[in-house]
This record gives sequence, C-alpha cells and structure tokens, in this order.
Amino acid sequence: MPGNVPARMPDGLRPAIRVLFAVALVLVFVLSVLKVSVGPQFRFGDKVGHAVVFFLLAALAQASHAERRVVARLMLALLAYGLFIELVQALLPWRDFSLWDWGADGVGIALCVALAYWLRRRFDASPRAAP
Repeated sequence: MPGNVPARMPDGLRPAIRVLFAVALVLVFVLSVLKVSVGPQFRFGDKVGHAVVFFLLAALAQASHAERRVVARLMLALLAYGLFIELVQALLPWRDFSLWDWGADGVGIALCVALAYWLRRRFDASPRAAP
C-alpha cells in the first residue's frame, strides 16, 4: 500500500510498542526534571545522552506505527516534545534551558530517520519483474 512502511513486524506487536513508547515519554520527562544528574559525565556527555535518548524515542515511534505520514508527524511531535522539556527546565532553578540540548534531540531524531530510510531502501528493495 503506498504511503505505508512495509510491515515486517506483526501488527499485534504495535500496540505493545505504543505502550512502551508512552512509558518512555513519561520516563524521559521525569528524568529531565529531577535534581539528580543521570547519564555519562564526560565532555559533551549530556549532548550524546540527548541524542541517544531521542534516537531511541524516534525508533519506538517508528516501530509503533506503519503509516509514514503518522511517523513523520510523530518525529515532529518528538522535536516539539524536546523543546517542551527545555522550556520546563527553564522554569526549574536546578535545570537550564539549552538550545544545544534541543539540537542534540533533533540530531538523534534525524539519525534515526536516516537509518530507517537506509534500512528500508536496503532491505525492502524487492526484485521487480522485467516488463
């Protein structure tokens, strides 16, 4: 069907992935507003952490829906979610707003989208019959 990601995953698994995606969104928000710093403590570790977390969120979002339009909207929603987290952190005295963090979120999302595109092209290129 045009506009759909080829379904290699059983459709019955998608609802479970949607639940996991929702839980991950809540967990990311909670960890983002805590006073405790979690994650690797090295130079640019925070940015790497942002990119990895949003890569994983994007992967869950892509796995949870088969239709490309829905997935595209979810990627934009994830980018908005990253900005929302930064805006909430701006209101907290123990956190800071950072456009760099939001940029790292976007990099993670973009890398996931690029990988999904490459995988689709690489593995879903079925041989076509000659006319």
